[in-house]
Amino acid sequence: MNPSASRPTCFRFGALAILCSLAFLTYLDRICIMRVQGEIERDLGFAELTPADEQSLRERALQSDSQARAKLGNDRATERMSWVFAAFVAGYVLFEVPGGWLGDRWGARAVIFRIVLCWSFFTAATGGVKGITAFFSAKPGPGQWLMVLVAVRFLFGVCEAGAYPNIARALGRWFPFRERATAQSFIWLSSRLGGAFAPTIIGGLMLLGGGWQRAFWLLGLLGLLWAAWFFSWFRDRPEDKPQVNGAERELIRAGEAAAGSIYDDASAPAFRWVSLISPNVLALCLASFCVSFCFYFYITFLPKYLKEQFHVDYAQSQFISGLPLLLGGFACLAGGFLSDYAVRKVGSKRWGRSLIPIAGWTAAGLCAFAVSQRNSVGAVIALIVVAFAFQDLGVPSMWSLPTDIGGRFAGTLGGWMNSAGAVGGMLSPLVAAKLSTALGWNAAFVVFGAVYLLGALAWLRVDAGKPIPQSNNRSP
Repeated sequence: MNPSASRPTCFRFGALAILCSLAFLTYLDRICIMRVQGEIERDLGFAELTPADEQSLRERALQSDSQARAKLGNDRATERMSWVFAAFVAGYVLFEVPGGWLGDRWGARAVIFRIVLCWSFFTAATGGVKGITAFFSAKPGPGQWLMVLVAVRFLFGVCEAGAYPNIARALGRWFPFRERATAQSFIWLSSRLGGAFAPTIIGGLMLLGGGWQRAFWLLGLLGLLWAAWFFSWFRDRPEDKPQVNGAERELIRAGEAAAGSIYDDASAPAFRWVSLISPNVLALCLASFCVSFCFYFYITFLPKYLKEQFHVDYAQSQFISGLPLLLGGFACLAGGFLSDYAVRKVGSKRWGRSLIPIAGWTAAGLCAFAVSQRNSVGAVIALIVVAFAFQDLGVPSMWSLPTDIGGRFAGTLGGWMNSAGAVGGMLSPLVAAKLSTALGWNAAFVVFGAVYLLGALAWLRVDAGKPIPQSNNRSP
């Protein structure tokens, strides 16, 4: 007998690698706009004052005050960009559950392929805002450009929705429970690396293409090439990949291929939609809302905060803006290993999954409070990076839960959880913009600190050992 015949192959790591490349691409495409917001504000005239702004200046006898006009113009640009950022998340939240549900019905491969094709189109369209507007208006201006950019980013969010629920579903099918959080940690390491390098990559593409518009076109082309590669290699089930031997298939199932589990290949049972409002799932959704609310500041207004608070311009902040995501990626890696280790050590799925985010998000909240009390740019950057790292310790645990408790409906549950997160992400830039103009940026960090602590409290109620109830009725 050949000893290698009973040795598991390692094709699950190939599946992980291609899904990691997807995670890198998602964050590259969604975060690159953060780096070019200054160029977008300038080229699309977002600092142009409205008639209401002019009236406000006249009422205060400041119509000739250059500093007052500049301050109001900057506030107007911040407000307009906040709607651009929020538009992406609005589209994202609306289609997260449908995207995850389709993955449960059609398989992750087919849905991810369509997702990447569509979002790549609207990535390219982001760079074509002026050309698109010209089809609808003979003399377009900042108002029309803003409307078109908001619409394009909304549709970009619609198209990218469902990516991570389907990644969670695919990983659940390719990895056993005891390796799941570790696999998720590599996914989130990759996503954070995509975000960390996004400012530098988009800066390089701007130099290569001759402007931010062509940089978005190049990113769109990259997405189309990736989609073709993914569809040709990836399969939904290890059983559909001839190179995966029987030993690896058994290792993946790990004795947990019961009816209703993600390994159950029988026809899908009807989903009990009421399970989405069970206390366990709602607690998970609250945790997702809280972490996304805080996270979206880092990928939207961090460069603007550094510019306004410490006079660090956008070009100089490329590395600084990516630093939290870079170190956060390695925190994700550590968090996944720690979560799987805690499950084995504590002997409890519930506390094994919950302890790491409870500790991490509590520490992140304390760091956010400290940011509001510091005036040194070095101290603030250090605290922001540390807060982000503590936040990301809990992310692999959170994204293991849809498979842990959702079983065959990991995509649907992941979409529901991430919808709650997307609501937090949509509100984050709007709240941060309002707070910064009304009370200053330090007030925003007080709010972020409180939200981190609320998220840590939510984890006290989350139970990874309590699957959602499933119907016995099978869909046709």
